[in-house]
Amino acid sequence: MPAVRRCAALILALNVAAWAAAEAPLPPGLRGGEKLAALLQRVSEAQREITTLQADFEQRRVSHLLAEPSVMSGRFYFRAPDEVRWEYTSPRQMTVVISDGVAITYRPAEKRAERLEVGRMQRKVFRMMGAAEPLDALRQYFSFTLRDPGGQANYSLVLRPTGRQIKKRLTEVGVEIDRPSFLPVTLSFTEADGDTTAWAFSKVSRNAPLADALFKLELPPDVEIVRIKLHSGE
Repeated sequence: MPAVRRCAALILALNVAAWAAAEAPLPPGLRGGEKLAALLQRVSEAQREITTLQADFEQRRVSHLLAEPSVMSGRFYFRAPDEVRWEYTSPRQMTVVISDGVAITYRPAEKRAERLEVGRMQRKVFRMMGAAEPLDALRQYFSFTLRDPGGQANYSLVLRPTGRQIKKRLTEVGVEIDRPSFLPVTLSFTEADGDTTAWAFSKVSRNAPLADALFKLELPPDVEIVRIKLHSGE
């Protein structure tokens, strides 16, 4: 998994953590930065209600290295403040577990696992997943643009990196937010080379108990483990 996709997966977990119950609409007449601030506040308020999440997901990747888009699907699990599991089931099995500041990607068919120690920015993202810091804190790393087509259409947030290290890998993050419920329904990342990865979520369940075993990955003894460490500024 390239470094930008590791970073993207962590930020994605933060945005998914904003799923919550339906909210009252934003006050009428808000414009510009005032409207953006109100929307971010609603998402942050929703974060504070989350203890666990699980959902089906579909991941779609478009790359200049692929003859056609790559589509993968599976199940996503989150437990506050910083435990995540991506269980890919189609077209091939893969598991990604994030816990205690470490991300492990396991590919059973290849008998290979990658152990990633996350840096300073990723640890900050972990804190935001658990509402220890608000979504608005991402503005330390990204500029935010709100697009509101009006009517019943979804809100759209565009995040562009401001830090030099992130800019080298990522040019844009797109978040589509359901208007009545303030739920993120899709998320997309555009890399520096133009490749894109997008996720769509369905069958969302929140605050149901999740077993501890979901966030522990026991690897067979014959699995090759590759250790990777991101720089603290990434």
